[in-house]
Amino acid sequence: MIPEIERLPDITFIDGVTLDTIKERLVSDYEEKFHEETGTTVNLKDGEPISLMLYACAVQFMQMYENLDKAGKMNFLKYTYGDFLDNMAAIKGVERQEAAYAYCTVRFTLSAVRSSVISIPKGTRVTTQGSSVYFETDEYAEIPIGDYSVDVLCVCQTKGTAGNGIPAGDIKVLVDPLPYIASVTNLGETTGGTDREDDEALKDRVYLVPANYSVAGPETAYEYWTKTAYSDIGDVRVTSPEACVVDIRVIGKNGVLLSEDTCQMIEDYIKNANVIPLTDEVSVSSPGTVSYNVEVTYYINRSDVNAATVIQEAVTAAVNSYTKWQSERIGRDIEPGKLVELCMGAGAKRVAVTSPTYTVVGSSNIPVLGTVSVTYGGLEDD
Repeated sequence: MIPEIERLPDITFIDGVTLDTIKERLVSDYEEKFHEETGTTVNLKDGEPISLMLYACAVQFMQMYENLDKAGKMNFLKYTYGDFLDNMAAIKGVERQEAAYAYCTVRFTLSAVRSSVISIPKGTRVTTQGSSVYFETDEYAEIPIGDYSVDVLCVCQTKGTAGNGIPAGDIKVLVDPLPYIASVTNLGETTGGTDREDDEALKDRVYLVPANYSVAGPETAYEYWTKTAYSDIGDVRVTSPEACVVDIRVIGKNGVLLSEDTCQMIEDYIKNANVIPLTDEVSVSSPGTVSYNVEVTYYINRSDVNAATVIQEAVTAAVNSYTKWQSERIGRDIEPGKLVELCMGAGAKRVAVTSPTYTVVGSSNIPVLGTVSVTYGGLEDD
């Protein structure tokens, strides 16, 4: 979630009620009522039939308390999820984005120039060698007399990200044979496929939706429309290098750099949504990249020798967490101190970082990982 939501204070509707407090209250109420009715003092012990019955009731009461707490929290953006979130979003006029199909441009090439027009029916399927992911032509196309080929937009038959990332030239199998077609090939990497919008992405858009109430201009307004255009956005950075010029830099989730086709699709959506000022010149692109390497040596306290293997695994995971953290926000400076913090938190006694060094990446750039070298230096005295 965006930091504005994460920083909201935690709330509760049951004021710290626990199973133990309910048990104690039931036992206390029983003993008090028994004395009131009979004049005799009773002290219930664990394991007595009445105590066991009250404890069983306490479990049911606790479940009711938890459901009450959940019901209250579902009215707040920080906690709501699933169908509850969909209903909250509907109040703001926002709908969860469904999964989208990946696409690419495929060139159909003849074996030789023909004296008649060659038709490419809509729905003609192509795929990669040995793959179960199929693409089909999105429209009817023709190869005119005298031409060798035609380029056709092809859309994946399966929704979601499964169709993304197929390199140019890998789609070369014509599933539905066509006369005189010698070869097919995708001209660019497949892109555009998205899974159904997850809760975190939808929460971000609901939080930003007030920016939708006026013509785009504020930074948050452009963030909202960018995330509406493509649900797999990880981060957006909006700047205006000069008057009436809006530069939007985007990355996918986990710092993935988006293809030029996806950036163009987002740009076209914003320009065609009738939400931007007439004078704004908008461009959408991936951020520039600043490469960095990780070269680190760490040591473990001798007193932790029995946990050395566990700590080594934890440090490896910490380095992975660092590289993920470093690339998930546009403009985030390369910060070796964060690497030390995570490794120390994983149990390392001392961390020697050779690379990276602190680097200012700039507001329109993103760090991109090069090589990783993590060396265990051995045990050291505490």
